Amino acid sequence: MHEFGVTESLLKIVEESANNAGVEKVSRIVVVVGELTGFVPDCMRFYFETMSKDTVAEGASLDFEELPVRLKCRQCGHEFVPENREWACPQCQSSEADITGGRELYVKELEVT
Repeated sequence: MHEFGVTESLLKIVEESANNAGVEKVSRIVVVVGELTGFVPDCMRFYFETMSKDTVAEGASLDFEELPVRLKCRQCGHEFVPENREWACPQCQSSEADITGGRELYVKELEVT
């Protein structure tokens, strides 16, 4: 359900960017989405198809770059991508870590025609 509002905001960003650049047609949109956001790209594509009708983005492909969770160990400073939801540091086995990636959500690229 959250995908609806996020997709609506995404489309506004695309329309504003296209308008500011004097672009009449957007053909491709690349969105970076982190694993921890919980957003489902297929749901966003579904909403986007409907919402983009009669806009500069109608018919544009909506592509995603999905980023994994990244952690930084508080004990030894090692940065790592946890495997199988095992969030212990592979270097020192500490379970104290800060999240450094996986919360991203932004428009990375617009292709225009």
